[in-house]
Formats: sequence, structure tokens, C-alpha cells
Amino acid sequence: MSWKKILWSRGSRREAIACLSVANLWLVRLWLKILPYHRGSGFFLASSPLNTYLAAMANVLLLGALLYLLVRLTKGERRLFPWLVMAVICATGVIVAYGIGVAFISFARFVFLFGVTGAFWFSAACWGGGALLLGFLIRYRGWLARHYTVLPLLFSPYLLITFGESLQAVYLVEPAAHFRPHAIDPSRPLVNPLKRRVVWVIFDETDYRLAFAKRPASLALPAFDRLKKEAFFATRAYSPNDNTQTSLPSLITGIPLVRTVPQGAASLELERQGGLPPCDFASQESVFSEVKKRGGSTALLGWYLPYARTMKGVDLCRDYPRFNFYTSESFLAVLVHQWREVVDFRFLPGSSTMLADNQIGMVTSMGRDVAAAIRGEDATFTFLHFSVPHSPNVYDRKSGRLAFNRNKREGYLDNLALADRCLGELRRSLEEKGIWDSTLLVVSSDHHWRTNTYDQVLDRQHVPYLVKLPGERAGFTYGGRFNTILTKQMVLSVLDGKVGTPAELASWLDAKAAGGSLPVTISKEEPDAD
Repeated sequence: MSWKKILWSRGSRREAIACLSVANLWLVRLWLKILPYHRGSGFFLASSPLNTYLAAMANVLLLGALLYLLVRLTKGERRLFPWLVMAVICATGVIVAYGIGVAFISFARFVFLFGVTGAFWFSAACWGGGALLLGFLIRYRGWLARHYTVLPLLFSPYLLITFGESLQAVYLVEPAAHFRPHAIDPSRPLVNPLKRRVVWVIFDETDYRLAFAKRPASLALPAFDRLKKEAFFATRAYSPNDNTQTSLPSLITGIPLVRTVPQGAASLELERQGGLPPCDFASQESVFSEVKKRGGSTALLGWYLPYARTMKGVDLCRDYPRFNFYTSESFLAVLVHQWREVVDFRFLPGSSTMLADNQIGMVTSMGRDVAAAIRGEDATFTFLHFSVPHSPNVYDRKSGRLAFNRNKREGYLDNLALADRCLGELRRSLEEKGIWDSTLLVVSSDHHWRTNTYDQVLDRQHVPYLVKLPGERAGFTYGGRFNTILTKQMVLSVLDGKVGTPAELASWLDAKAAGGSLPVTISKEEPDAD
């Protein structure tokens, strides 16, 4: 038989459309992430998503062509073809079910809602149902082989949606230059003419209750405990918002916000409290611009927000973008990497996830960059936004090893221990440079742990707040209630010489709180994907 007859004969068009439909379904998890496209879609991305859309369409065509070739070559094999059809149906079912599931609810969120036991029985039911379905497919594989195009053709209109919206995205996507830079380097080494020094640290999603008030006996946090003994320790501090996307801009600008809305690759719209008109994040006065007005130098290293392309007044910057889906200016790199997204299954024994690998990379890179910035530069003000203990959990506190942690009950505690390790490494860098005693160090969080899978208790009313004032070595506990949005003003007051002792800081906070407290703004209780 000629290749022409093998590749194209009666019914080939139906088979070709069916194979493309199956290939399209295999990318359902990615489609749910990237469609529909709007200008705000690019705000959190490391680079332009143009190649993402082009590669997704190309991968559907490539996989569809491969499936079509397999069908045409094996269709006449009465024993082999039914098994091929069954294998494709099984793979498609797993990929689609898993992709849709994780797109709508993260595993951490599921465990929070139904508990570890509920998650276990759900997993057992999935495995059991999968085994029964596999038995059914094996039993009726012959019948399925005779009607293998029926289901794929039912889903074929989905091709028009994904390709249509992808082509629209290719037309609308912002230029690649809008997604740069991710690093800012000073033209010369930073100097500190103010002779005062501030390091403000945010450990993302650090839970006050589990880190301090109700810490499990099995969890040791030596760096936090050591700092607490010699710092101003607030027991009733709370964050501006429960969402990083809103809380961090509030902390940096000092503006009370209701929410934030991405408007482009370098544009974040701030919706202010009190009915004030929206404004752009990049255009607002920030703690960085205020330090610069005083003649100081600034450094910023942090994850999640694209700081380098949105912040003004920063002399040195490294940002580590939040991972949503893989983007790159290399089409081939995206084309290949998308197949890992298709088979990124956390339920397989010994597997990791792209999110976990990204988290490990960020922790490692940022730790190295922070040490280099502290030891090699002399910035007046340094802002550090660490990605831990936010999920995914990537640490084992017993072995001290970085790796994907599947324990949804203890995993967050392991990430807390990793945050403690990062704090210890920061302290060593400051001590080795001889500037620990003279530095104002602020350690806090942007929000509480929103999906407590350890004991399901949510503490929306507190975040950790520790302030080591220059020259102070005695602990001081403060019980007043305040919003940590005041940190920007506090930092500037210390730089201006208005606050210098724990007692002065307590009086300063009392005076600010007397003016009326801001509400605890709750935007959502869903974490980012884990």
C-alpha cells in the first residue's frame, strides 16, 4: 500500500479532526491558564506570552499529526489498534480530569476544605474509580476501536475556541520589551550617605499563630526566637490585606487599598479605600522614593510582583516572578516545556511539580543574591520579599534538604523552618559585614496562612511583626493593635531620627492607632496554585 493511501483515504478527514481534538484536550490545563487573554494577563509573567500561544497551537498540530499517523499505521492491526485506542482514551481522561481539577482548586485548598482524611479518601476513590474504568476499557476495547472518533468529534468545536482566542492573543499581546527588566544594577557600588541603615523583610504568608502564639512543639525556629529576644515584638499587628497582590503595594506605598487590578505588563491599578479614584502603582510615592528624597540608596529583592519594571527609586533590584505558566523569548524552549505542563502530575510517586521546582530555584537564587547585596553593597534601605513559607512546600526540616514536600499537614511547618533558615542566613551576612547592631531590621508578613492544612484554624487578625532597632539588644513586647501599613512611616521616622528606642516606637504606634484603625480587608481565602 502506498503512503498516499495510508495517510489519506475514505474517512481520513474525520480521523484527522478527531486526532486534533484529542491533542487539543491534552492541553486543557494550559488553555485554562492562558485563555482568554487580556492586557492584565501579562503582569505576573517573566516574559512575553507570544511564544506561549504560538507554541500551544503548534503542539496541538504536532500531537494531532502524530496521533493521526499512529491511527493510519495501526488501524488495520486488529489486535494492536484496540489497545492503542484504549491507551489514548486513558491518557486523555487522566490529563483532562487532572487539568480541569487543579485549574479550579489547588490541592492545598482541597485539603483545607476537606481535611487530610477527606483528601486521602478522595484520592483513594479516584484510584479505585480509575481502576474500574480501566477494566471497563479493556473489556470493551474492541467496541471502542470501532467508534473511536465519536467522542473526539463531539469536543472538536473546542478547537475553534482555543485557536480563535489564541490568534486573538497573538494580535493583542504587548511587545516583549514591556516585560523587561527583571534586574536593575547600579552604575557604581551603592553608598549610604545617611549613615543609617534599614532592612525590611517580608516572609510571604507567615502565620503568627503557628510561628509564635500556638507553635507546635515539634517546630524549632531558632533564628526567629533569637530575634524576638532582642527586638520590639508586636502581638496584635495585622496586615493591610490577605492577598499579596494588594498587601505588598499597600505596604510599599502606605496607601490603604481595597484591591489591585493588573492593566498591563508593567501596570497595576490601585483601587483605594474611601472611594478615591484608582491610580497606577508605579506612579505613586513609595518607601523607595522617600528614601531617595533623603539622599539614601535603595535595594529591592523579591518574588511575585515584577518589581524591576514597576518600581521607581530603586538602585538595585532583583525580582523572581510568580510562576503561572512557562514563558520565554525562545519559541523552541516553550514548545518543549509545554509538554512538561501536560504531564505535571503531583500524584505520581516520586514526582515533583513545576511550581515546586520554581520555588526551589527562587529560594536558592534569592538567598545567593541577598548575601551578595548585603556584603557587596552599602544600601541605606533594603527591601526583601521572600517566597517562603508560602506554598508549594519544598523543605524537609529534619534532613535540611530542598525538595518537593508532599506532607500537606506538616509541609507548611517545614516551609516555616526554611523561612527561619533564610532569616538566619540574612543575620549572618549582616554580622559578617559588621552592621548588624547598627541596622534597623523589620520582619513581618503580607498576610496570614489562608489555607491552614495543619489544624484548619484561620487567624486573619494577626501577622508577625518584629523590629530590631539600631543599638537595641533587649526584647520589648507591645500589645497595641495596628495595621502594618504604618511600616513605611515608621521606617522613615527612624531614618529621620524621630524614633530610636522601643519605648519611642510604642508611643509612636499608640499615637497613630489613636487616629483610627483601618479594617482588616479580606479579598479571598484562596491561595495561589501549589
